[in-house]
Amino acid sequence: MKIIIVDDEPLARERLALLIAEINDQYIIDFAGNGLQAIEQFNKSSADIILMDIRMPGMDGLEAARHLSDLDNPPAIIFTTAFDEYALDAFKSEAVDYLLKPMRKELLEKALKKCSKLNKLQLEQLALRSEETYIRTHIAAQIRGNILLIATADIACFLADHKYTTVQYYKNNIIKETIIEDTLKSLEQEFAEDFLRIHRNALIKKQKIESLEKKQDGGVFVHLKNMPGGIEVSRRHVAELRRCLKN
Repeated sequence: MKIIIVDDEPLARERLALLIAEINDQYIIDFAGNGLQAIEQFNKSSADIILMDIRMPGMDGLEAARHLSDLDNPPAIIFTTAFDEYALDAFKSEAVDYLLKPMRKELLEKALKKCSKLNKLQLEQLALRSEETYIRTHIAAQIRGNILLIATADIACFLADHKYTTVQYYKNNIIKETIIEDTLKSLEQEFAEDFLRIHRNALIKKQKIESLEKKQDGGVFVHLKNMPGGIEVSRRHVAELRRCLKN
C-alpha cells in the first residue's frame, strides 16, 4: 500500500511515518509539505491513502482533497487536525475520516483499515461548515488521469460553451486553455471578488482587463492582457464593466 503524508511540519511527518512503520513496515511512504506538493506527488507516484493536514501555508488540505476527489480513481483521505471539538462536528456530520493530533497508534491503525474515498459533495459541505471562508487558490483539470493545477492568479477568463467550461490562463505570458468541470455559475459565486460576469457565457478576471472596444454596430468587446482578439460584452453588463474600470 502507498501512503502520502502531507504536513508542513517535518517533525510531524517523521513521527507519523514512524507510527505507520510500526503498524506495517511494508507500506510505501511519500511526503509532501502542503496541498500543492501533495497533488504533485500523487501525479508522480499515485497513492492508496493520503494523510492530510488541514491547516498548511499555500494550498491547504481541504482544497487539495477537493481537487483529488475530481479524479476518476481518487485516493482515500484521512485528515489530520488539531481542531477543537466544536470544529470536529463538521467532520463527524459529513462522515469524513480524521485523526486528532497528537495521534495514537491504535487509532491510526484503525483509520488506515477503514478509511474510504471522499466524494466532492462531502468536501464542499465540509468547506461550508468550516469557520474560515473557503476560496480555492487553484482550479483543477483532469488530464489523462493526472491533475493539472492552475493558480487563480494566472487565470484570464472562464468561458462556457454548452455543457463545457473552458479556463483560459497565462503560462509564461502565453494564453493556454483547458476544459474544467466547474459551472460558470459556481465559479461566479466563489470568485465574485476577482471575476466579473460580462456575458452569460463569460467571466473575466478584473485585474487582466486591458481595454474596451466599441464596434461600429454598437457592440462592446473587452480586451484582456496578452490575449488575441476580444470577448463580447452583453448590453446588460456594459455599465457594470465600465464602473469596474473606473474603480
